[in-house]
Amino acid sequence: MYRKIICKSCILIAVLVAVLAVLSPLTIYKTAHRAKLIQGLYDSDDDYDVLMIGSSHMNGGLDPNVLWKQYGITSFNYATGGQTLELSYFILREALKKHEKPGAVVVDVFYSGMTNPYGESGLLSNAIDNLKLSRNKAEAIFNCVPPGEWPFYFLPALKYHFRWSSLTAQDFNFDLSAYYYSKGFGAGTTRWGKDDATYGSTDRRLAIPQESLEYLQKIVDLSRQEGFPLILVNFPADYTNYNQMDGWVNDCEAMLNSVADFAAERGVPFLDYCDSMESIGIDFPNDMNNASHLNQWGACKLSSAFGAYLKQHYQLEDHRSDPAYAQWDRDYLLSQAHDVLD
Repeated sequence: MYRKIICKSCILIAVLVAVLAVLSPLTIYKTAHRAKLIQGLYDSDDDYDVLMIGSSHMNGGLDPNVLWKQYGITSFNYATGGQTLELSYFILREALKKHEKPGAVVVDVFYSGMTNPYGESGLLSNAIDNLKLSRNKAEAIFNCVPPGEWPFYFLPALKYHFRWSSLTAQDFNFDLSAYYYSKGFGAGTTRWGKDDATYGSTDRRLAIPQESLEYLQKIVDLSRQEGFPLILVNFPADYTNYNQMDGWVNDCEAMLNSVADFAAERGVPFLDYCDSMESIGIDFPNDMNNASHLNQWGACKLSSAFGAYLKQHYQLEDHRSDPAYAQWDRDYLLSQAHDVLD
């Protein structure tokens, strides 16, 4: 008798899980983050010379369309808001399933300064909800999400059950291709209008939080195992709010100096654009969208400088004269880069 009850219960649970798994894609929010990850990780057949991984600083910091227009480099920006360094590692592993030998991988290191063991739930969802179920996704959940929330990331319908009454036509027929022209990039169009209160160099050092240090090393190890060049990068920002924020180091400049030491010891390039704003023409009041993120004009300047760095240090082919890449020219005409450069 008890065996029958247990069997029936197991069958009921299995059916319920299957139903939730089928319904979960409907309930997940249909955002640009969802479109970019599904397109860039799974749907697109494009080859990318350069993969860009990181947080919102990267999302609005490096524009693939600038790299294409000025250098003929193909790339994709996999950054999502609040993407922790731990999560960046798993996003990179997912991207490498399709793009096995990129010419370079660029990782935003700003979230090295996070001291909380986990990122913000809503921001973690931006990335994890949009990964296909796999061992890599499971490991991302187990390592990046508080244990009590694991079921909600395996079965998002549990998390978004309140959306049933507000589903729209877009939830049933989300046009992923509508966003692809941007190649994952998205910057604000506001001019901040204020100077950087923390601008200036320092020799101070502050230890990198242990978990961030562990995943920085994992990313370095992955680059060596898979044989791709790795570049670490940091974007312009005013650190005033971060230095006073709970769950964050209290001296970002000093912590990033330790990141520079870490990179130098391992022979990995680290481009800290917070220290080179003048040389690349970044005017903080006019080229920032807010205190922490570049706007589309600042991103164009930084992307142009980064492209020059890539061409100088890596053997990346210029694809602009290749008819097979004609769609990149058409996509550029829709991009923010086109609005700024032309």
